[in-house]
Amino acid sequence: MKLSRSLAAVTLGLTILLALTTVGRAADFPTKPVNLIVAYAAGGSGDVVVRAMLDKFSEKLGGPAVLVNKPGSGGLVGGEYVARAKPDGYTVLVLSLSHILRQAIDPKMPFNVLTDFEPVCFYVIQPLLILVKGDSKFRTVEDLIDFAKKNPGKLTMGNSGTGATSHFSGELFKATTKTSFKMVPFEGEAKTNTALLGGHVDFAVMGYPIAMGNLASGDLRALATFEDERLPGLKDVPTLKERGLPEAIMYSWYGFVAPAGTPKEITEKLDLSMRVGIKDPSAQEILRKAGFREAYKDREELRKFMKYELDRFTKVAKTQGITVE
Repeated sequence: MKLSRSLAAVTLGLTILLALTTVGRAADFPTKPVNLIVAYAAGGSGDVVVRAMLDKFSEKLGGPAVLVNKPGSGGLVGGEYVARAKPDGYTVLVLSLSHILRQAIDPKMPFNVLTDFEPVCFYVIQPLLILVKGDSKFRTVEDLIDFAKKNPGKLTMGNSGTGATSHFSGELFKATTKTSFKMVPFEGEAKTNTALLGGHVDFAVMGYPIAMGNLASGDLRALATFEDERLPGLKDVPTLKERGLPEAIMYSWYGFVAPAGTPKEITEKLDLSMRVGIKDPSAQEILRKAGFREAYKDREELRKFMKYELDRFTKVAKTQGITVE
């Protein structure tokens, strides 16, 4: 009996000590710079969205945060780096839809987005557009769909590579419209954009930011967006939803995750500080001008959303036969 009481007392003491240690660690955090890992080359969309909120985030956090690019293997190098990092809050991944899509098609992916990360918060949306060249004979998305149905396999759609967001969105468009067209992969959006402008493909799906300039000049024309509501900067462009295809809603996105096992108190502090940065008017203006849309969600909302996206696009991959090369 005495031994049982002694063990209980020791257990209670250790529990209290652990709780106090965790609280103390969160209160002291950060004592050094927090690294925000963008898993792609410098100068891309990930850099733009991180820099928009970086100063206000650092200010609220009470310590510096720095952007670190770790490109390679379509985001896998940076993702694995964070998944294997010490779970202390000082290494945070800028998670993108691309990481989710890769897991949907790659059973040998070196990390699991649902189990190897602790969600911090959802950040921003990058709208996706169906685009044609400015002088294309296709004036509406109905024109495109009608031609594809009457001429199976004749149309060509440019995308940024197998498994890319634009590839999945194209396959989603194909499935929901029950059409058939040829996918033409390129190495990234910049080359897809060049191919479309040069008339080498009939249409393409790309993010709004890269298309903004060519849309303004008239060199490209948007037939529809994958959004559920019309974009403020493209009020005349219909959504696929309003064209009777609500299941085609899709967008690229970015959020923040820490290594699994990061204390809740620390992820909460990161979440709170990031929200201040994300909601700051200056950050909102930068995002708007760059073609992004702020869409903050907290840690638990992000956790549910990650699972929803992975389940959804795993089904798309199986239905459309998308596999990693």
